[in-house]
Amino acid sequence: MGSLVPLGGDLPDEGRALAEALRGLFGGLGLSVRRYATRRHRDAGSVSRFLNGSRVPPWEFVNDLISDVTEQQGQPPTPEAMELLRRLHREALAESGSAYGRVQLLEDQLADADRRSMESTNLVRALERALANAQHRAADLELQLRQLHGRQDDRLAEKDKSLQLYEDQVTALLRERQNLLREVEALGEQLQDAHARRAQAERRCEELERQLVVAEELWEEESGEADDGSPAPGSGTPAQDDGPATGNGLDPRYRLDAFVAGEANRFAHSAATAVAEAPAKLYNPLFVYGTSAIGKTHLLHAIGQRTRRLHPDKRVCYVTAEEFGVEFARAGHNLGLDRFRRRYRGVDVLLLDDIQFLADQQPLREEFLHTFDALHAANKQIVLSSDRPPKQLTELGDRLRNRLESGLITHVRPPDQEARIALLRHKAQRDGLVAAPEVLEYIASQIQRNVRELEGALIRVSAFASLNRQPMDVPLAEKVLKDLVPDRVPTREEDVVHLIIDETAHYFGVTSDDLRGRSRGRAIVTARQIAMYLCRELTDVSTPRIATVFGGRDPVTVEHADRKIRNLMAQRRSVYNQMTELTARIKDAGGLSVDRPALPAPM
Repeated sequence: MGSLVPLGGDLPDEGRALAEALRGLFGGLGLSVRRYATRRHRDAGSVSRFLNGSRVPPWEFVNDLISDVTEQQGQPPTPEAMELLRRLHREALAESGSAYGRVQLLEDQLADADRRSMESTNLVRALERALANAQHRAADLELQLRQLHGRQDDRLAEKDKSLQLYEDQVTALLRERQNLLREVEALGEQLQDAHARRAQAERRCEELERQLVVAEELWEEESGEADDGSPAPGSGTPAQDDGPATGNGLDPRYRLDAFVAGEANRFAHSAATAVAEAPAKLYNPLFVYGTSAIGKTHLLHAIGQRTRRLHPDKRVCYVTAEEFGVEFARAGHNLGLDRFRRRYRGVDVLLLDDIQFLADQQPLREEFLHTFDALHAANKQIVLSSDRPPKQLTELGDRLRNRLESGLITHVRPPDQEARIALLRHKAQRDGLVAAPEVLEYIASQIQRNVRELEGALIRVSAFASLNRQPMDVPLAEKVLKDLVPDRVPTREEDVVHLIIDETAHYFGVTSDDLRGRSRGRAIVTARQIAMYLCRELTDVSTPRIATVFGGRDPVTVEHADRKIRNLMAQRRSVYNQMTELTARIKDAGGLSVDRPALPAPM
C-alpha cells in the first residue's frame, strides 16, 4: 500500500469514498499492488489507479477484491456494506462523465432491471400457479358439495345423527369454499399488480436498452476518431497504405487463380486478368454482368487482390452500391461530402458491385456520375458489376448508361457441365471432402443455375452421408437432392424476404418488429440470425439489401449470421430439423416453391 499515490483533493466525493473503501478492503489482503495484480492477471498500473481514485474500476474488479478478502478473512462483508459499495460504484461512474463509464452504468442498471423483471415474472408465475390450484380446489369442493347434497336427498330416511353429520360437513365445506373464494379474489388482485409491475419492468428494460445503444454509439464515436480526424479502421474508407494488405473491403478467399473459368466465362476471366495486370491501360471501365451467385463478386475481389499484389503503390477500393449509398447519405447528413468525395475520387482502382442499386435516389446517381467522370479523367481504373447489361439499366439515366457502355462489357454466364464439375472438385479438395467423380458429375447435372446452389448441394450430400454413416455415392445423392430440394420457380425477391421474417417470427413466438429491431435478447437474436440465413439461402436479394431490411444493419452482420447457422445445422440435428420445418412453412405460407436448394444436413 505504500506505493500508492495518496488520494487527491480534486476527486469527486463519490470517487474518493469508493477508492477509500477499496483501499480498506485491499489492506486486509496484506499484499503489494504488483503481487495482487499478478495473482489476478491484471495490469499493476490499472490496479493502482483503481485504488488511488484516479480511475473508476469495473464492478468485476470490486467483486474479485471482495472475494479475495472473504477468502483471506473467512467472513464476507455484510449486505449493508455490499449495497454501500454498489451505490458508491454507481455514483462514481455517474460522476466520471466518460462514455465508457456511462456504458458501464447503463449496463449495471440494465442488469438490475433484468433481475427485477425476472423476479416479477417469477412472482407472476407463482401467483398464477396458486390461482390455478385454488380454482382446482374450489372446483373439487363444488363437486363434493353436489355429491353431499345428492347423498342427503337419497338418505332422508336415515337417522338424525347421520343427517346432522352430513349437514356439519356441508357447513364446513361451504365455509372452506368461501375462504377459498376470498383467497382467489386476493390472488387475482396480486396477480394484476404483478402483471403491472412486470410491464413496468419491461418498459424500463427497453428504455435502458435504448440508452445503452446510444451510449455505445457515443463511445464508439469517441474511440473511433483519431486525433487528426481520420476514420477508425474498418469504417469502409479506402486505405492509403501501399502494402498488400487485404483491406478496402477485399476478401482474400476470392482470387483469380481460384476462379474456375469454363468456356462460358473464359473471356470474362481473361478481361479481369488484363485489368488487374494493367489498370486503366486496356479496358476502362470494365463492366461485368450476370445473374446472382455465378461469380461477379468473385471477379471484382480477385481483380483487387491481383492489382494490390502486382502494383502495391495503387490504392484499391471495393464497395457495394448499397454501401456507397449509405456512406453518401451519412456524409450529406453530417456535412462531410468533401471528405466522401476525396475518399472515392482519390483511389486508383474503384470496384463497385451491384450498380443497379444506385437507381433508388437521383442525388446518389448524380454523385456517382461525377465520381465516375473524375476517376476516368484522371486515368483511374473503374470496374463495375450488375445483374443486367447497361442497356437494360434504364432507371440509371441515359448519361450514366452511356458511360457504362463506353468500356468493355463482359457477360458472366452460369458455368457449363465441365466447369461445374471442376468447381465441385475444387471445393471438395479445399474442404477435405472425399467424393467420387460420378457423384460430382451427378450433382453438376442436377444443379445448373448458380455456384452457390452447386456448392450447397455438395455440402448437403457430404453432410448427410457423414451423419448417417453411409458412403457418398450416386444413390445417396439422388435421395438427398430429391428429398431436400424443393421444386424451384422464380421468387418474388423482397416479398419473400418479408414473408421469411413474418414466418420466422411466428415460428419462434416473437414479432416481425422484434426481428427488425435492436433487441438483444437471446431468443430474438437467434431467431433474427435464422431469418437472415434463410433470406440469403432462399432468395437472390443481395446481402446489403437484406441488412437494410433488418433495420439498416451492417452487411457483415448478415454474413456472420449465415456462417453461424450453417455451422449449427452441421453440428446439431435439432437445428437442422427446425430449419427444414421452417422452410416448409415458408413455402406453404407463400404458395410458392423457394428459389434455392434446401438446407444443409448436420455434420
